[in-house]
Amino acid sequence: RRTMTMKMMMKSLLLLTLITESASFAPTQNSRTTISTRTISTPHPQKTTSSSSKTSLRLTGEELSVEQITARSNFFIWFFGASGAAGIARSAFPKMYKNTQNIRQLKDEGPTAATGNSGNEMIGISPICGYPRDLATKDVAKIVNNKLTVEQMVKKFPVEGNFLAKKGYLTYEAYKQANKGCNPLAIRAVFDCFAQSTDVVNPDIATRKLGSYRESLNNFKGDLLYSKLVGWASIVTLLGLLGLADIEAYSFAYEGWFPDWPGGRLWLEGGLFDPATGPWQIPKYWI
Repeated sequence: RRTMTMKMMMKSLLLLTLITESASFAPTQNSRTTISTRTISTPHPQKTTSSSSKTSLRLTGEELSVEQITARSNFFIWFFGASGAAGIARSAFPKMYKNTQNIRQLKDEGPTAATGNSGNEMIGISPICGYPRDLATKDVAKIVNNKLTVEQMVKKFPVEGNFLAKKGYLTYEAYKQANKGCNPLAIRAVFDCFAQSTDVVNPDIATRKLGSYRESLNNFKGDLLYSKLVGWASIVTLLGLLGLADIEAYSFAYEGWFPDWPGGRLWLEGGLFDPATGPWQIPKYWI
């Protein structure tokens, strides 16, 4: 009997324990309220903009998506890369403009066979070359038939302070002195055939081209046009690359900081100029 009594007491104690433990897991009114009011943040929260509120929703680093983080990193790469290239371009354009102005100033300088007499033969250079006037055949022939070799010009007319000149390269200043008494515009034109937009040239290139010009001045005419076309093409290419880099940088900025801005999607439809979607609306969509 004592044994049965002990077993019944043990069963009763075990049942009481189970009831107590089950009660501890039952949800109370407070816990239900907590669960129903809890919000779960997502990586891409939807921003809602009403007429009474224009405050943008800013995300922390943990809430940004991988695509947004990558886009922000790419923006800095393209932006600073384009800035470096733009700096080089900005330094080159003033030099090119200065060279163009110097060429125009040579129009009426020095002796020339290019007079109003229609009997003087002219080279017939293309207007694309950008020279203020055509060149007389006699002016160019006098220069290309100079008896001095390129090596002799470099040695006889050294240019102080020019590192490449000391290494045997031909400079424009040396070439101008070697052809003293010739037409300045023709001298500039012949040297421009040696190199594009620079005043220093490899002596081997200058020697080879002068030899071809002695054979026929048509070679000079073709080289001058080619030299100028390469110069213009390099400018257009550089500007195109800079524009492409700016577009890429803008695209990554749009994806990384304000992907919900309507102006970014509607720019072809004039969204950039619409008062409701213009760039001045970006702060409302900044994340």
